[in-house]
Amino acid sequence: MCSIYGVMYFHDISKEILKVKIDTMSQVTSHRGPDQKQVMVMDRMAIGMNRLSIIEPDKECLIQSDGEDDIYSVLNGEISNFRILKGELAQKAGNDSSIIIPLYKKYGTEFIKKLAGMFSVAMYSKKKHALHLWRDPLGIKPLYYYCCDDFVAFGSEIKAVYTALDKEPALNIAAFDHILTYRLNPGKTTVFDSIYKVMPGESLYFQNGKMHSERYWELKDNEEKTTPEASIEEFRELLKEVVLENSYADVKGGFFTSGGLDSSLVTAVSLIENKDSNYQQPISIQFEPNHVTDEKYGKIMEKHLNKSFEWVTITDELARETLENIIPFLDEPLENPIHVGTYLMAQRAKELGIKTVITGDGSDEFFLGYERHACWFNRKDPVAVYPSLHWTLTKDDAQLLYTKDYKAQCTMLENGYGQVIEPILNMSQALRYERGERLPEYHNMRLDRMTMANGIEAKVPFLDHRIVEYSFQISREQLIGKTGKEWLQKVAERWLPREVIHREKVLFPSLPNQWIANEGIGWCRDILLDSGAKTKEYFNTDTVDLFIEQHKNNEVKRGKALWAMVVLELWLKNLKNWKNVQ
Repeated sequence: MCSIYGVMYFHDISKEILKVKIDTMSQVTSHRGPDQKQVMVMDRMAIGMNRLSIIEPDKECLIQSDGEDDIYSVLNGEISNFRILKGELAQKAGNDSSIIIPLYKKYGTEFIKKLAGMFSVAMYSKKKHALHLWRDPLGIKPLYYYCCDDFVAFGSEIKAVYTALDKEPALNIAAFDHILTYRLNPGKTTVFDSIYKVMPGESLYFQNGKMHSERYWELKDNEEKTTPEASIEEFRELLKEVVLENSYADVKGGFFTSGGLDSSLVTAVSLIENKDSNYQQPISIQFEPNHVTDEKYGKIMEKHLNKSFEWVTITDELARETLENIIPFLDEPLENPIHVGTYLMAQRAKELGIKTVITGDGSDEFFLGYERHACWFNRKDPVAVYPSLHWTLTKDDAQLLYTKDYKAQCTMLENGYGQVIEPILNMSQALRYERGERLPEYHNMRLDRMTMANGIEAKVPFLDHRIVEYSFQISREQLIGKTGKEWLQKVAERWLPREVIHREKVLFPSLPNQWIANEGIGWCRDILLDSGAKTKEYFNTDTVDLFIEQHKNNEVKRGKALWAMVVLELWLKNLKNWKNVQ
């Protein structure tokens, strides 16, 4: 787990300019790799990496080269099957970064399909003066870029690319509507014009001022009928293999475990199947004054595993305070309230000397665990119901909230292929959107930013492409069953107690409704109705006041919308700190 970054010019450029840019890119992403740092400045090219040491922490392993002064590579993330790949290469020493160039030499660009885990990779050829970028199939690890006639810049965070530009990029304010309404900004664009995402499973190639893009991995629809090859027992063995690969580290590791099926399952598989692993400490959260059902099942898992959890307590006041602390780590104003819990668990992990954790993220998207998945089976009008279970702002609320000028700048929601997403008319469309757009940009980016803010690596076995590809063999009907996520429940019977597998179905409460209550009302009002509020350019002040009053008086629960608006306001105010870095 690291930060990678670089700048490649298409013409001659001063090495002093390259050095200033690469050093600044290193500085703004130093939190991602606090253990080691290396930058290299060549003719027309500078490349760098900050390392968080998980494998062979005592050995320096940063920018890799082929020893022939031609190919250089950097890796962010972790290749979970690297030990198997080392065997293919007959390579005895080295960590996952060290296999990238040898694999490329042996298999060409097809090497990327042999990698499992989470990664973004950059490779530079000095002889061809060409740059190649890859992002993992499920978009677990981020990668951004800017390309113009003069140069291309890339980085693990938008801030790194931002600092490499010669002038401040304009805001793509249409993205604010997408984030406020849909909770993310999908597709290739970011909240900055001209700074783009490398999409999940995408490969980009830059040479002579031109860019070539292709997808090396793509999502598939679930089979209409479960294939004969798919079996519970076979999948158990695959899950065990992947979890144990992820349970390998040379430093102290832990788990983010909520008491839900997914995180409990990967925690149990790791602890039961590999008792000698460095991954030992489960970390969970509890809320005060209003507790949630997950805590009850976390206590059950403590007994089942004979392992004491580390409990992080979150009060309403702490949640609001934490939000203000995490704003500098948000590349985009994403409002996911789970940011708070993830950040605080990662903070506690760091205090405990833990450098890497395993989580259950990604399971719901592929094994159908959300209520909005069930609506396609049990509601009379799922096309109408689905958005109500998903979006933060209704179209009517947005019309009321946005200023006239801002409404004119809003655009349709598009996916990574430039196709309009709405309306979502069937479950296939819904899953394509959730798996291809929402998962990487809402969940994965939350996990990446909040763990890396504390220098913690988070692994997600359920998003290993082998697990995901296996799930495609199973029909949606069999995945969801009668209870929701029924297939995975059967898989879990080997490792989990029945109370956790068949736990009562209780919707997780809307935390922002709780956090923006009592003292939280004044906190929200002070931020959004401040005379210097940046969002006055986009929001009608009278509507903001109305939303706050409706929420205060319990007329309309507007916690999610108000939380999203607060995040945007705090993020816009923090932008001045980005500018000061340059």
